[in-house]
Amino acid sequence: MNPSVRWDKTVDVVVIGYGGAGATAAIAAHDAGAATLVLESASEGGGNTLASFGGFVGHDDPSKALAYFTALFKASHSERDEQLLRVFVEESAKTPDWLRSLDRDVALQSYGGASYPQVAGAEAIKRYVIKGKNKGATAFAQHLWRLLSSAVEQQRHIPVLRQTPAQRLVTGRNGDVVGVIAKVNWQDLAIQAKRGVILASGGYEFDQATLKSSVKGSPLHSLGHPGNRGDGVRMAQKVGAALWHMNGVSCAFGLKVPAFAPALMMSIGNVGQIFVDRNGNRFVNEGAIERHAALLAVDFFDSQALSYPRIPFYLIFDEKTRKRAPLSRSAGLGSAGSSYTWSKDNQKEIDNGWISKADTVAELARKLGIPDANLSDTVGGWNAAVLAGHDGHFGREMPEDAASARIDTGPFYGVEIHPALINTQGGPRRNERAQIVDPFGKPIPGLYGAGELGSLWGLLYQGGGNIAECLAFGRIAGANAAAGR
Repeated sequence: MNPSVRWDKTVDVVVIGYGGAGATAAIAAHDAGAATLVLESASEGGGNTLASFGGFVGHDDPSKALAYFTALFKASHSERDEQLLRVFVEESAKTPDWLRSLDRDVALQSYGGASYPQVAGAEAIKRYVIKGKNKGATAFAQHLWRLLSSAVEQQRHIPVLRQTPAQRLVTGRNGDVVGVIAKVNWQDLAIQAKRGVILASGGYEFDQATLKSSVKGSPLHSLGHPGNRGDGVRMAQKVGAALWHMNGVSCAFGLKVPAFAPALMMSIGNVGQIFVDRNGNRFVNEGAIERHAALLAVDFFDSQALSYPRIPFYLIFDEKTRKRAPLSRSAGLGSAGSSYTWSKDNQKEIDNGWISKADTVAELARKLGIPDANLSDTVGGWNAAVLAGHDGHFGREMPEDAASARIDTGPFYGVEIHPALINTQGGPRRNERAQIVDPFGKPIPGLYGAGELGSLWGLLYQGGGNIAECLAFGRIAGANAAAGR
């Protein structure tokens, strides 16, 4: 024991963070016989798990799934731990039965598959959600969180200290992690962990300093939980942890407005919409962007102009599209989305000043601050391509109803769009036993990790992968920490 610390509490396992990974780890540690305590910096638990869609990836063939995941790492040249990936495939196959062990009435629903269907093995990938009675964009996440939090608090009575952020890890004479210093009511709280500490505190999407040194593109906004400030990264670094996948992110597109700290998610690129850069030019097939990899479509840096010409970019559409449907059907996802409902005809957002409106395309360009001649040429070129039934620039598939896709009916509209982080993947590296390791690959005794903090995913992320990882490595971390191994 560190002789300089006087412990206020003593337990077997301390879990830092009360999202999907932390809750799962706490359940597993408790069920393995460890007296467990959870620390949460916010007033409520759930973290990014509760702000998400709530899906988790699985498979129906382990060899094909392993081949598919491996191919994502090879294609993106991301660092890969073969044994870690193999264990993830094995453990994620057990997740449905484990969820049913928490509540025998749990019902799963399949909703999709591989994010990259062109990759070998993609046919084995399945995505699942937990069915239930809730409604709205985060309904499935609510079902999952209710299951996990009930298992922690109502069924097992594991203590959760909210508004108690961890400040630093305490190490013994040999560098082993023996406890945590947390802050509660402005006072230090020293908690001894006799068997282990599990870092499950989320990522760093709200830590601009870490983002600027790790992730290409600026400015980057965030969709997730504002409590993800990179605390776990710094605590792990202090005790000698290796970091990996710091440039890996799950990133969508978002609208940043003054009313909310996080951005609102924008599911865009639909019929009658085009994207143009700050010069007024199209730059991508708007309908072919994988939602979790949106940053890769806009992070080009112009070394002559010394700027990111696609950050922000602009969504352009006309009156027909404005009236047709909500501009974003996914605005309810993310931390801010739970408190906002997008209007059916986008009129409320126009009235809010979030969407610019003009009688002509040239006037719209001037309002957006982009060259009016360029935007007029781009819109004209798009309309000609629609009439011809062929996008010669980016190969976007054209609808049969050409009239719906043309941008030719005033007023005209534009929205400033930014890359918006769903979450980050980087952090302290862990091995297949969920032990956090040092730069030489040696486990740091007493320290474990789970969830998006130090995630196994690299530059290419498979949708549903983080919650699957929370559930798989949360169980592994909890069991191994309880056993002190």
